[in-house]
Amino acid sequence: MTKRGGRCRNKAIVGSGQCAKHQGRWTRQGNAQAEEKQAKAKMQELRKKKWGWW
Repeated sequence: MTKRGGRCRNKAIVGSGQCAKHQGRWTRQGNAQAEEKQAKAKMQELRKKKWGWW
């Protein structure tokens, strides 16, 4: 997805749902998604610890 919410117009790589520009962690978009995913996982762990005794 682009910043405006549309789809990337580049052709997708065979066997993948993304183009070469938006593929993997080495792209700016891939890094942002990975950081967001890590932050969510960290918050989930903290919630588990907080309510683990309950």
